[in-house]
Amino acid sequence: MSRDKELPLIEHIRELKDRVKVIIVSFIVALIFWLAFPADLTSLNPNLYEPMVSLVLKRVVNDISGGNLTIIGCSVTSPFELIFLAAAFLAVASVMPVIGYETYAYVDPALYPHERRLIYGFTAAFFSLFVAGMAFGYFVAAPLIMRTMVFFFDLAGIIPTVCAMEFYSLIFTTVLLIGVVFTSPAVVVLLVRFGLLSSETIAKNRLYIYGGLYILVALITPDGWLVGNTILFLPLVLLIETSIFMAKRFEKSRERMAEVERCKFCGEELKKGTLFCSKCGKAQE
Repeated sequence: MSRDKELPLIEHIRELKDRVKVIIVSFIVALIFWLAFPADLTSLNPNLYEPMVSLVLKRVVNDISGGNLTIIGCSVTSPFELIFLAAAFLAVASVMPVIGYETYAYVDPALYPHERRLIYGFTAAFFSLFVAGMAFGYFVAAPLIMRTMVFFFDLAGIIPTVCAMEFYSLIFTTVLLIGVVFTSPAVVVLLVRFGLLSSETIAKNRLYIYGGLYILVALITPDGWLVGNTILFLPLVLLIETSIFMAKRFEKSRERMAEVERCKFCGEELKKGTLFCSKCGKAQE
């Protein structure tokens, strides 16, 4: 579909429906995989069968608790709920590339070439930051929060014991939301590049922005402790400052390019006074 060929609204809705259908089917397939696919294909004993999600849950306990916490089930239904919620979380993480591609494929025909380049960079930065944030949450933030909890258990002379649902909810929520929070620089830079936001506005309102972010972090961190808040907040400040620096560079570059004329149809750079675009051949007036 070319840029200059507009489709009726009903066609856009149908295409959106098809894109969403692919995402939903992908999610269901991934969910079935995590719930039903055996973790050990070499075992033929049905009594030793365990799905992939079970293997992941055991790995989370080993990686995060370090053997210092006793995980217990606090209700009869908690194991079933936990397995299903964990599989859903893993399914969403698994289909993120599909979600990204289908979103891009839906908006791509409506983009100019220079806008397409912006989306390429934004998509790469967004997913890279999301993965980096999830890795930071899993390998740094969550273990530190757990160690802090165990420390206070020891101070109080209490055996470190936690309900399974509470433990895994804390881990999955922390990892997922830190991943989302880490994408904020990519969003900020994109808004600046499209002229919807300026680096000067962000810089002038730093205190308000960081105050709001700290409140958001306090809500995101399941335990709400100062330690957990700080672990999340400091990297976020560094990322926002980095995004301001990058946004200023883009603004300077945009000012230098302000005098450059572009084709209204394909976005190709034009020489001043050019009537026809050398790429698409269309008249500019």
